Amino acid sequence: RISGGHIEYEEDRWLHAYGLSLNLSGTGDALAESPFSSSSYNVPEQSLSLLTSSTRTTNKEAVSSLFAAFFREIKMWLYREGLLESSSSRTRDSIGLEALQRSTLHVSASQLDASSIERIVEATGAIVSQSCDIACEKGVRNLPEAKLALLEAALLHERTKMSSLSDGSCSHGPVMGDWVKVPHSPLAGDCFSFHLPLHRALARSILCFCSAIVPAEERSENPNNWWRLPILDDDDGFASDDTTADGIMFKPDSLSALVRSTHKSSNFRVVWSSGPECSTPEAQLRKSRSRLMSSLLASTKVVHSLCDHPLRCIAASQQIDHHMWAKNGASTAGMALNYGSIPLCRSLRDLDLTMVQMSACGFNVGLGARRVFALLSNRFSLENYLCDPDRKNSFGRVAWVKPPRMQEPEHPELLAESFFTTVCVLVSDLPPPPPTSLDDNSVLRRNLRRELLHALAVEPRSHSEAMQAASAAVSRRDETEGNIGSSGGASSVRTVFAEVLKSIGQQRNQGSRSAPRTYELKADASDEYDPSFYHLRKTEHQHAMDNIARLRKQKASASSSKEMVLPLVAEPPQGHPRFLACRLLIHLPSMFAAARRYLMYALFSGSWLPPSKPEPDIIANIEMLGDTAMDISGSSRPPPNREYSRAASSMSGKSAVTTNGKPFSPETVASSSKSFLEVLHILTLQVHTLEECSGLHKQLPFLDHEQKALSSGVNIDSYLKQLLHVPRSLVNVWALQCAPDGPLPSDGSGENRGSVLGLLIALYEHRDNAKGASGGQKSGNDDHGGARALSSDGLKWLLRFFSALVDGAEGIKDACEAATSGVPIDSSPSGQLCDDPQTRNKIQRMLANLPDLWPGANDDSSTDAASSNGANEKMKESQKAAQARAMARMKKLQSKFAESMSSQFNDESEKKLVDDDEENLCIICKCDDADGDNGPMGYLGHVQRSRVAQLSSKSILGQTGASGSDDLNNFYRVAGGKGCQLRSTESMGSAPVAFLPLGSIVEVLQSKISPQLGLLSRRVYVRHVTEHQNGSEAAQGWASIQSWHGYTILSPLNTLCYTNTRWGPTRPIIRQCGHAAHLKCVDSHCLSLHQRAASNQPYDGRFSANIEDGEFLCPLCKQLSNIVIPEDRCIEVDPAVRPSPTTSSNEDVEDIDVVNDVTIIPW
Repeated sequence: RISGGHIEYEEDRWLHAYGLSLNLSGTGDALAESPFSSSSYNVPEQSLSLLTSSTRTTNKEAVSSLFAAFFREIKMWLYREGLLESSSSRTRDSIGLEALQRSTLHVSASQLDASSIERIVEATGAIVSQSCDIACEKGVRNLPEAKLALLEAALLHERTKMSSLSDGSCSHGPVMGDWVKVPHSPLAGDCFSFHLPLHRALARSILCFCSAIVPAEERSENPNNWWRLPILDDDDGFASDDTTADGIMFKPDSLSALVRSTHKSSNFRVVWSSGPECSTPEAQLRKSRSRLMSSLLASTKVVHSLCDHPLRCIAASQQIDHHMWAKNGASTAGMALNYGSIPLCRSLRDLDLTMVQMSACGFNVGLGARRVFALLSNRFSLENYLCDPDRKNSFGRVAWVKPPRMQEPEHPELLAESFFTTVCVLVSDLPPPPPTSLDDNSVLRRNLRRELLHALAVEPRSHSEAMQAASAAVSRRDETEGNIGSSGGASSVRTVFAEVLKSIGQQRNQGSRSAPRTYELKADASDEYDPSFYHLRKTEHQHAMDNIARLRKQKASASSSKEMVLPLVAEPPQGHPRFLACRLLIHLPSMFAAARRYLMYALFSGSWLPPSKPEPDIIANIEMLGDTAMDISGSSRPPPNREYSRAASSMSGKSAVTTNGKPFSPETVASSSKSFLEVLHILTLQVHTLEECSGLHKQLPFLDHEQKALSSGVNIDSYLKQLLHVPRSLVNVWALQCAPDGPLPSDGSGENRGSVLGLLIALYEHRDNAKGASGGQKSGNDDHGGARALSSDGLKWLLRFFSALVDGAEGIKDACEAATSGVPIDSSPSGQLCDDPQTRNKIQRMLANLPDLWPGANDDSSTDAASSNGANEKMKESQKAAQARAMARMKKLQSKFAESMSSQFNDESEKKLVDDDEENLCIICKCDDADGDNGPMGYLGHVQRSRVAQLSSKSILGQTGASGSDDLNNFYRVAGGKGCQLRSTESMGSAPVAFLPLGSIVEVLQSKISPQLGLLSRRVYVRHVTEHQNGSEAAQGWASIQSWHGYTILSPLNTLCYTNTRWGPTRPIIRQCGHAAHLKCVDSHCLSLHQRAASNQPYDGRFSANIEDGEFLCPLCKQLSNIVIPEDRCIEVDPAVRPSPTTSSNEDVEDIDVVNDVTIIPW
């Protein structure tokens, strides 16, 4: 937000209008449902076929009148006509909200053919202008006749083109869809409101009509018309090439005829070239021309508004969720929360999604898939992000065109995730097909199953909680028909819910008999989970993906095929025929470009532009400093190349050489944390809807010509070519070339790395299937929860599908089954689905030899795994021996310390005070831990994430002057309490140069290790800079990393780096109140809190502790707690008993993972 107002403030005029809108909304809902809830439809199935066609026709006529009324009201709302005015003066807010659709009209004569212009000149005698750029927010004022003639010629040109493309049975699409431009950006200050009662009332009416019962006989008798919407999908013959009686070269369509009755003279005013004086026939012609153009423009604006205004609300709610409207306060955040949360979202966001889906389908009342995609990109502010990158020549050098900078660097990524998620919702959750009879509860069963499955995926629920969660799928009509049908044979909602719960849920084992029964999701139903299901919030999806990943792993282990991999998302539910064309949205070429751009963003670890090739001098610097990049353990690390960073920053006009401060390499890809799960979701939905979308032009002959052309162009050959397509700007890009020409090697051919398929293969090889054992680099796939596990399996499933598709699968279904089961398809040239052998062979080469793609395909990988396992066993044995020696040494020191302490006390009473520790009492049961009946004793505490340690290390690293984590490999800190002595040569007997106190920072310039003594004798040549008031003084000399008996002198600073670690910049911070309790007592206390919460009884921490996350208040001091820390006691050691180096105590510490970065702060 920069400037401008967004919110309608609660003043008198607004409150009155809002109260009236509530009444109108409820009335509209009742009107929308009344024609199809009449008694004529509530009859037994055997009598349903006896209904006369006149009854259904009457109902359709009633709904068509309702559609027409809403359409006209939306036109008047856009033009700000017929509004209720109060006696109060117009406030600033009402003035700011007047421009509801800031639209402009753009037409150029260069886009038209000469015949259309000649026919308009011949019919009207007017001169045709060369261009027309006018504002049409609330109509057109003072339009010259020459521009009116240009608009008429453009309409004639469009009609002629439609008539040549149509076969007489299709719709014409939006008349002025490409001419009207509607700029809108709330982030730039444009006005915005979540209040769209007319659009949502129309959406509810359309949903009600689509859910009306349609018998099977009517579907078979009228397959091309039974699913069409009355009035909105009428065949008006607009594209026919005939001339009306008044001499105009085109006639109005059905939608413009709806709003023609609302025409006002102020909507469209023309300045006639011959003056206002004219004859009566000419006056009639002028009136007809202006009214016709006014109604066409108004209907086009309404058609655009049916998609644009709901889409504004969807995009704004996503932006508010990502804290981009923080300056608007908590009220805006609350509005967005109610807009997208159950149960209010059923009357807000869900209806807005329906309007966008209807517009994406095309026909007469929709913009079509191409225009809706462009509108989506614009409303999410991603027009220059989700497209192929472009290059330009700047000052003699070719450079990448950078996308516009947003307010925060992370905003493009967040908006891109919201964009792809919205597209997934639009194509997945279409309105269901209508039932065939009253006993047909398939739609209710499907909706209940989908809602309940995702609710159980988040967490186990009781029966009442599951019923409440599934109620989002139950409409008012379902409840009414269920109650009516309970005596007429139809299943009630509760009966269907019980059947669905039994099929997908199982009762969870309870720890207490008094607790209510809870149900959890079965592993067999885990493949139906949808990562973009719109009735779950993002945090709920994170919990659900963790559970789904675990359940899918259980399902795979229990199946007969041990290499079973499930797709990221299952096939979407069946949709209503009227809305199926919305799924063409994901088969657009621009959608492939958006997916390709975001996959590059994930591959380049958060860079929207490809990194350029390093210069030769930079490579030389890397090789020169490579020998010094070695830590104490002897493993190599990336060099701290300051020259490299300076060279990268000096390359003006080029993209960055490095990615996030590192040279682009396989290690960069493996350590990337950028998720591309939403793009995988889009690509998986493309696979599931490929066959359906390829036949829409035959199944729905009433589609407009643009949607028909898109559907007829969708097939397996075109799909595979889109996957292999490399844009012109990405050809021969260094970062997208295969090694040795590029940075990333490939086990396949490495061709077409800049395509969607090439990027998926690169991410699979170097990230999702990266071997952490090779090179010591940890894959980015580790420690990222269920989302990364689902993404990894979904990527492997997609690559298996592509491989099976070109290897000879007989159909898409067979390829999907092969990808899931892990059984490759035997190559058969006779059954190839891809007719282009060049495309088929290239995909086979790209997917050849990919590691672990198919089971048993790579024998070398098993050999490498066996050798790596042997090396790991040897390393474990050496670590075990070292731990045994350390334990023996520690026990020896402990016994000596005990003997020295006992000798200091001669008095038995004093010695008893030292030896006997005070026993802690449990604050719950008031008993000590002597009997051990209530389990071990521990201290109550609270753990949470904190960046205290990272901020502390940041201040220490600031002393080194290092710019990034790579510079820390050669910096050490004096850690020994005795300081560090610098000498002139490597010899320990050489002359001293300087003495460095504890905490001094040194830089290692050279390192040498004696072959006889190993790492214990490592000597380093260091430099220390001391800052003075008059300047700085540098001292250089040889020092030891540690003494011969293990005393640490210099400690590396790379242990303080928090950017490249597996945990990130956060560490756990523990606060203790100092009170002790038994573990079983704490469990009983927490169980009692849950029981009191379930019965709505008051308990400690009801408003301050989240008991669902394990939080509770200390029973004594009321401090917030969520953990019990075990009590650490000293073990008495008998000096006479010497520990054996092979005891079991040495084996117990083998797998202990010591966490050093834990901060404990007592209260």
